[in-house]
Amino acid sequence: MYSSIIAINKKAEMPVYLQIANSIINKIQEGTIKPGSKMPSSRELAAMLKVHRKTVVNAYFELDAQGWIFSGSTKGTFVNTHLPVAKHQRWNTTEQHSDNLQSPGYTLKINTNIKTPSLTYREFTGFHDGPDMRLVPIAQLATIYRSIISRKSWLFNLSYVDVQGNKDLRIVLSDYLNNTRGLQTTDENIFISRGSQMGIYLAARVLISAGDNVIVGDLNYYYADKTLVTCGANLLRVKVEDDGINVDEVDQLCKKKKIRAIYITSHHHFPTTVTLSASKRMRLIALAERYKFVIIEDDYDYDFHYESNSILPLASADKKGMVVYIGTLSKTVAPSLRIGYVAAPKNVIDEFSKLRQIIDVQGDPAMEKAVAEMFTFGEMRRHIKKAHKEYHARRDFACTMLKDRLGDVIDFKIPEGGLAIWAKFDKKIPLPDLSVKLRSKGIILSNGLVNNPEGKKLNSTRMGFGWMNMEETEHAIKILRETIKK
Repeated sequence: MYSSIIAINKKAEMPVYLQIANSIINKIQEGTIKPGSKMPSSRELAAMLKVHRKTVVNAYFELDAQGWIFSGSTKGTFVNTHLPVAKHQRWNTTEQHSDNLQSPGYTLKINTNIKTPSLTYREFTGFHDGPDMRLVPIAQLATIYRSIISRKSWLFNLSYVDVQGNKDLRIVLSDYLNNTRGLQTTDENIFISRGSQMGIYLAARVLISAGDNVIVGDLNYYYADKTLVTCGANLLRVKVEDDGINVDEVDQLCKKKKIRAIYITSHHHFPTTVTLSASKRMRLIALAERYKFVIIEDDYDYDFHYESNSILPLASADKKGMVVYIGTLSKTVAPSLRIGYVAAPKNVIDEFSKLRQIIDVQGDPAMEKAVAEMFTFGEMRRHIKKAHKEYHARRDFACTMLKDRLGDVIDFKIPEGGLAIWAKFDKKIPLPDLSVKLRSKGIILSNGLVNNPEGKKLNSTRMGFGWMNMEETEHAIKILRETIKK
């Protein structure tokens, strides 16, 4: 029996004696080997398994040390009689065993509010929404990072450090935001997060209570909506126009209900890419001051604006501490960098720091320091300038090709900034079906379902242009056109 139930792989890294011990433990737990049953002698089991006797002796020693077996002097070796008896269950198919491993033996509350994570298919080219990893200054970042972790003076930073984030990074980010976005911060007003999504979550947890009314666009960033709802918010939707949200509707809602907050992507609205006009920005600040609601401003891709100078965020005009400003370097550099930031009044930042202690404790101090030095040495400024020029050219190329090749079935406005186009497809071309067909041809296009408001089918999606160079864009649009026109 033992030769058939004990699995050994002599090429595995785990020592053979541990493989034997672990196999026996598994069979005891399953009920195949019963408590109190006599084990073969070490010589007998070694012969069955075709291993050296010392290997089995070591396995038995391990089992005895863990309390699974005991030796009865001259009577032999037995399975511990004090173990609970497990009911043996036979598995008829591999699928049954797999299902059992997927499902817990206790009651699990299923979250139906948030969609199950899907594969990113980043190994495929296509209209991914995000930056091109080939533009990342890897060599410079790696050199600085390696230098930092090799410094003896840096060793203490490999332990637990400031929950608010690396102080050097907070200082340079404060200066950067003040110089480029017109903010008025110090390092005490800056919190380093794991990307902008963590900033949104912390803002919702700190600022929103169950039942609070929060205004969002009728089209809005899916994960912001789900974060706010998870934290107890009651979402009130207002129309998104060509120049941003309808502020008149915001005003009317404030007159009827107590509003706790408004979430807004002011620079390039997600998903539609439209920019909130300067006049609407000033009105929104005035409404926040009058009605005492928080503005959660998510400025996820401020660095990439092409038509003119970037419009200063609402936070730049905030004189009374009404705005929580959220940004990220994940779009500016790379998503895996996982460095975002929040700028807010110090008391708010202190509450973020308290909550962070039970979520993540801290970020990546060495990487945060490396990014701080990239800012200090000018590497970040050079990267942003280079990437801005390249993405601007890619936007123009993609938009020209889409209008020339597919202008009769895809309607869009050239985005003023960001890394994606908000595209409305002809109703005769269902996006979910098109997405599946394109994937089979090695091209990725979002099916757009995540952007649909409740009860509506927009047949619209974000088409990223930053991920691909011009040659790849031309190929992707060629395949897209062939698939649609077929």
